[in-house]
Amino acid sequence: MPAGRQALMSMILTAAMLVAGGCATFDWSTGKWVSAGNPGASRAARPARPPAPPGAPAAAGSAAPTVVSPAAPAPAAAPVGGLAAPAGMNPAVSPAPAPKDPGGARADAVRRVGGEAFVDAENGAVLHAMDTLAYPRQPVDLVAHLRTAAGLKPIAGATVAFTRGDWVAGRITTDANGVAAMRWTPPEAGNYSFQAGIVAVPNENFRDMLGVKAPLLVASRDKRTPQVVVDLDRTVVDGGKPLADSVEVLGRVSRRYGIIYLTRRPDLLTSKSKSWLAEDGYPSGPLLTGEVKDLPDSGRFKSAGLAALRRDFSGVAIGIGDKLSDAQAYVDNGMSACLIPHYKQDPRDMRALAAEIRALRGQGRLQVVENWRQIEQAISGGKQFPPEDFARQLEARAAKIEAERPPKLPGLSQFGRGGATFHSCDVQLETGHVNS
Repeated sequence: MPAGRQALMSMILTAAMLVAGGCATFDWSTGKWVSAGNPGASRAARPARPPAPPGAPAAAGSAAPTVVSPAAPAPAAAPVGGLAAPAGMNPAVSPAPAPKDPGGARADAVRRVGGEAFVDAENGAVLHAMDTLAYPRQPVDLVAHLRTAAGLKPIAGATVAFTRGDWVAGRITTDANGVAAMRWTPPEAGNYSFQAGIVAVPNENFRDMLGVKAPLLVASRDKRTPQVVVDLDRTVVDGGKPLADSVEVLGRVSRRYGIIYLTRRPDLLTSKSKSWLAEDGYPSGPLLTGEVKDLPDSGRFKSAGLAALRRDFSGVAIGIGDKLSDAQAYVDNGMSACLIPHYKQDPRDMRALAAEIRALRGQGRLQVVENWRQIEQAISGGKQFPPEDFARQLEARAAKIEAERPPKLPGLSQFGRGGATFHSCDVQLETGHVNS
């Protein structure tokens, strides 16, 4: 791809990242995961701190733990099970305060740079619903954000129904910021799958949006529930395909641990990411993303986000990722880490990686592996994969590659001409022709 076109595509993607809504997002100003219609505006609508669930100890220096994506107490718990709710909004739930959308310049930037080029849109609508973690028997926000595909403008006056199967938790009208939010209380620990669907539109111009849906997961877990944090790109997926054995291994791991998917992917890709995980058979778990308007680096994002998770859920104990910064973030937050690094079969790259692995802190809590089978052996079988062993193996492979390379022909000085490769004896290696 020409450099100019690459730069334009990068600008489009970056601008789109600045405005998209998504899953639970990380708020850098507070060090908390929040479920808000617009990540950048979530600071203006901070919910109250809920009481501690039965048996959950208070956080250090505080009367109660901070819940990921908590909501202020609801007037009554929402019904659960197969009972159908009456038409309109369920009286057992109430609208949650919607965050304000800064809008303006960021949306304008997307329109100027490329409009809806990278938007996950359906029938002219961009509907996102935010996954969240919560404690059992504590109210939590269910939040959806609706925008137009063209220009990413918020759509006010549409009705979004939050449903579980045939049961309707509530029907909420989007506000001026395109946000529909309500409160619901998980009755016990477990994963609760919802759909946020458009059931009414403000006028005929939006009729095609009727029926558009977005998945939403509430993962209700006790504070001490053992949990594993998993990165996405090049950890479970590479080139649009699952990494070998990742589906099967994570499925078996999920029998003992809750699964959390933590990714720096931009929020506008969350619907596709959720669909991909479900279609390929990965175990259910909330997909948590960063506050993408800040465009943090992966290490900073993971470290701060994990600190918030560990503060609220002390059972978050293991992290799996492909980047050295991922592994360092896991270890620095008191977790065990499985690092599955990727590298070129180039001796210099391999030796550099070996040195970087040796430089990581917390070597005793770090396992460096080649594949998902080894990840399972480390998590469930107690087998050790020390970083030093991996580094030595890399260096041995690098030396072998060098030893197997054919020696350079003496007395030949290589130079380029017209995009082809020639040597001083005028032999054109690429074509096999010899000039007389």
